[in-house]
Amino acid sequence: MKISVVSLIVLIMFCVVFASDAKIPSEWLEGNEEHRKELSKMSDKPPAIDGTGWINTKKLDLNDLKGKVVVLDFWATWCPPCITSIPHNNKLYNKYKKDGLVFIGVCHTQGAEKMAETVKKYKIQYPVVKDIDKKTIKNYKVNGYPDYFIIDRNGKLRIKDCKNSKVEEAIKLLLKEKVSN
Repeated sequence: MKISVVSLIVLIMFCVVFASDAKIPSEWLEGNEEHRKELSKMSDKPPAIDGTGWINTKKLDLNDLKGKVVVLDFWATWCPPCITSIPHNNKLYNKYKKDGLVFIGVCHTQGAEKMAETVKKYKIQYPVVKDIDKKTIKNYKVNGYPDYFIIDRNGKLRIKDCKNSKVEEAIKLLLKEKVSN
């Protein structure tokens, strides 16, 4: 009898620990099969942001953001779809920051000299940073702009290259999850 009770307790503990990671629907993800395969090789530990010239914040370290959902928006000053997405990104940032959302725009090295001007002109309200020598972009295997990568409250890179149209759904899903101990 003791074995079955212990087994039941272990099973319940397992379910509690792993049930917090909701399944990410494949239709939320961008990229062809080859790119998805490449992204699947990435660790769930997000690479550090190797950036400079932070605007709208002091320097942020992903390791210090446990308990928050972090959206990394890989963008460029020369990218029309990136510029078009700024009002929507501002809206998401302002709507969910009180719930624990951190939004970080990682600006492509090429054109980064215009980042501050772009932030001011288009009224970007969330933190932005210039990537150094495309290091962050390479580490995240970014293949288009804008690209969105989302880190959960436990610091795990959960969504690698989220479809632009699914970012808000992804934010809502991950904000519902709790931090595990």
